[in-house]
Amino acid sequence: MSIADRYGLPMSTSSAGAAEHYQDGMDRLLSYGFGADRAFAASVTADEGFALAHAGAALFALFQGDAATARTAVDRARRLVAGATRREQQHVEALSAIAGGETARGLGLIEEHVKEFPRDALLVNQAASAIGLGGRADREQFRVGFVERLAAAYGDDWWFQSALAFGYLEVGRYAESRRLSERSLEQYPGNANASHNIAHICYETVDNEGGIALLSDWLTSYDRRAPFHCHLAWHLGLFELQCGRPERALEIYERDIAASPNPRLAMIDGAALLWRFGLYDCQKGPLPWRRLADLATRVTRPGFIFGDVHAALAYASVGDDAALSSLIAGLRAVDAKGHPIAGTVGLPLVQGIAAYVTGDYAGALAHFEPVESQMHRVGGSHAQWEIFEETMVVCCLRLQRYDDAGRLLRRRLAHRSSPRDLVWLSQAQSAPGATFPAQT
Repeated sequence: MSIADRYGLPMSTSSAGAAEHYQDGMDRLLSYGFGADRAFAASVTADEGFALAHAGAALFALFQGDAATARTAVDRARRLVAGATRREQQHVEALSAIAGGETARGLGLIEEHVKEFPRDALLVNQAASAIGLGGRADREQFRVGFVERLAAAYGDDWWFQSALAFGYLEVGRYAESRRLSERSLEQYPGNANASHNIAHICYETVDNEGGIALLSDWLTSYDRRAPFHCHLAWHLGLFELQCGRPERALEIYERDIAASPNPRLAMIDGAALLWRFGLYDCQKGPLPWRRLADLATRVTRPGFIFGDVHAALAYASVGDDAALSSLIAGLRAVDAKGHPIAGTVGLPLVQGIAAYVTGDYAGALAHFEPVESQMHRVGGSHAQWEIFEETMVVCCLRLQRYDDAGRLLRRRLAHRSSPRDLVWLSQAQSAPGATFPAQT
């Protein structure tokens, strides 16, 4: 009798212990709980030949930004999976493509795979949460459609509800997203994905104090070593900045982001928080950028555009022209190999960041404006990629291009009544030379 995971999919191992540890690793990875890597390692110890356990270790390493470890683990899985089921072979093949940097091909393989094996949850999770979704221009709508098509296969499953909820919040379906997230937490209180969704909903609906209350409470029982602790701390810091409390945001950065055991998230989230200190005019002294620049050299690989643009924030902020030049060269190299957005979106953003820190705001806008409608393609949530829109607003204000600033701000305010945008709009409207009418 074969051993199956909790989604009913057979696992090619005769070891009950290996299967139990693998299932534990699955649930920890799907909920972003602490210890998924340990569970997969225990599964390998129980059955060295269990290919899925090595694949699980690769998935965890990918999330940590440890590409070398991910490739090593997935190579082991590929060597071992020949005698396993076709489902497991396809699982490893898709993961191998993603670990090898062929994100678009890997996502395509997953899309085909789940037509036959819709309950292969780890692969569905990888595709649904993929930061860039291969650079797709329609990634938000694609994510919702991809996950919704699988609803009948999962029913009232706690993980699936949080995965679908994230898709809903990114297309503005906040009430549905909150309902699903709260239902997920009722069933699995430790699901960081669900708490993350509600934090996003608080941000998008400008419930900053509600977001602070939610995360301050939830993080007390969430292991600081867990892979999403850093990112949830970033959300908490962003709420504090929105409320005009930069000192608290900086405390959160030092305590929970800079010290995170996840180097890729520490770099990305740290850069995204510190950059806003300058944009929001709340910087009272030198900011701790050096550690983030050092982390960027460890975790950045050209082609992961979301990481590349955040590495650029750190490199530019410490004046590391050599690192910026190397990053730009890397983007051009992967663009020449056919990357969908490295040259068309990633490169202009990096060049605009480099111009901005030198005070060349016109030069920055010359890079940003042609890709304004494509910025979301770098990946991440709206709350993450909008930092480049905010940088454009500040450039316009400093160049006294008040009508352009007003255009950007009116569009942003139609989406979300951001306190920061309202402050900027007031500055633009009251400035000498502004010609656009006051907002009614």
